[in-house]
Amino acid sequence: MDTVITPRFPAGLTIFDSEGQFLSSTGALIEEPAKVVSLFVEDTPEAETAINEIVTAYVNQFSQESVLQTTNEDELKVGFGAGENLIENDLVPEFIQTDLFFGRNIPSGGEVSETQFQAFLDEEITPRFPAGLTVFDADGQFQDSAGTIVEEQSKVVRLLLEDTVENEAAIDEIINAYIREFNQESVLLAVNEEIAVGFGAGEDIIDNDPIPEFVQTDLFFGRNIPGGGEVSEEQFQAFLDLEITPRFSAGLTVFDADGQFQDSTGTIIEEQSKVVRLLLEDTAENEASLDEIIIAYTQRFNQESVLIVVDEEIEVAFDAELPADIPEPAAGLGLLAIAILGTGTILRKTPTPTLKR
Repeated sequence: MDTVITPRFPAGLTIFDSEGQFLSSTGALIEEPAKVVSLFVEDTPEAETAINEIVTAYVNQFSQESVLQTTNEDELKVGFGAGENLIENDLVPEFIQTDLFFGRNIPSGGEVSETQFQAFLDEEITPRFPAGLTVFDADGQFQDSAGTIVEEQSKVVRLLLEDTVENEAAIDEIINAYIREFNQESVLLAVNEEIAVGFGAGEDIIDNDPIPEFVQTDLFFGRNIPGGGEVSEEQFQAFLDLEITPRFSAGLTVFDADGQFQDSTGTIIEEQSKVVRLLLEDTAENEASLDEIIIAYTQRFNQESVLIVVDEEIEVAFDAELPADIPEPAAGLGLLAIAILGTGTILRKTPTPTLKR
């Protein structure tokens, strides 16, 4: 991170801890800790070259087979404060995904504590979006003008919401409140308008192309059990091993998260969650497998629903080759969201490619 990635992207990056697993050719289950590095970069030849250098360096330094790279450049907008008007307010509201990146370092010293951030969630974010949100722990770092690398614990809050003027105003209010309360310079906001959202099986949210293409699906598994208790780590791992990995044996990535929502009485309900990310071809067979997984989880653990988010506008690469849709050098500047995983296991290289409803 310090010697290879950050010097090439000194403006900043975000790191997520995750767990990957896949089935080997003999049927053995292989588990692997992984790091996911998220970068927002301009789509220039220089940025592409830098990413290729990072991938090559990791493969060579740690004797890896490959590094998985996903790139999202369509309908992705990035802002650094309130009032930037990033959301296209459709006449007929549609679901979009917004990620808010809250740095926790305080310029005058110290940091926003877990208790302080939880209070901010409870008082500022959840009342504005009571249907639910998901919180990820992350680590950010950047290189300042003196060349010093600055590290910062962060919280990433994911909201799935309709693209209304009212919701955009609520996001601006949240950003302003965090900047004011904790003396921050900015809050990074990433908006992805090209997603499909479902709350259960059989919602047919994947466009099954005649020529299969990779899509990214995130499954949000809440762990609270109605009536009391929660799905344990051991129970969820068994579910991964028995229900998900055999259906998607090439690999998956699991993130720990915390969800919360506000019920009809105004009570805030907190819930530990697991987010399972799958990169898969958009076939009818894979969509049926996703439905089977959702049905199995809701039945086994007495759940109301499993949230699924599908992003069909991604490009996937396994090495230092360029994703197919990255523009030629003559193209205009835009922003890409790029996630890089150190992996030969999170998704194996092959010849073919907590919201409450």
